[in-house]
Amino acid sequence: MSTLSFAQRSGAHVLEFLRYLDQFGKTKVHTQLCPFFGHPNPPAPCPCPLRQAWGSLDALIGRLRTAYEENGGKPETNPFGARAVRLYLREVRDSQSKARGISYEKKKRKRPSQHQPPQSSPPPNPI
Repeated sequence: MSTLSFAQRSGAHVLEFLRYLDQFGKTKVHTQLCPFFGHPNPPAPCPCPLRQAWGSLDALIGRLRTAYEENGGKPETNPFGARAVRLYLREVRDSQSKARGISYEKKKRKRPSQHQPPQSSPPPNPI
C-alpha cells in the first residue's frame, strides 16, 4: 500500500491489500476444473493454488476495523467496514466452502454446562 493517510483510504485499497495477502496463503483451494473440487479431504496432491483462508481474512479485517474506530476513526468512514470489503469476504467464504465441499454454517456458541460431577457422599459414621 502507498503512503496514504487512513482518512484517504477506501474499501478499494483494502481489497487491493487482501488480494496482495492472498499470495502468502497456506490453504489449498481447488479450482472447478480440479478432480478434487468439492472434496474436503482429497486423496492425492493437486496443482491448485494456496490462498488465504477466509477465517483468517475475516478475523484480520475485524481487528483492523475495530482498531480504526478505537483510534478515532468514524464508523461511516471506516475502509475496513466498506460494503465492497464485506461482499469480497462473503465471496471468498462461499467459494472456499464450495471448493472444499464444506457448507459454511455459523458456529453456535457452546454454553458451559451447568452439570456438576456427582459428589461422593461421606462415609457413614460408625456408632
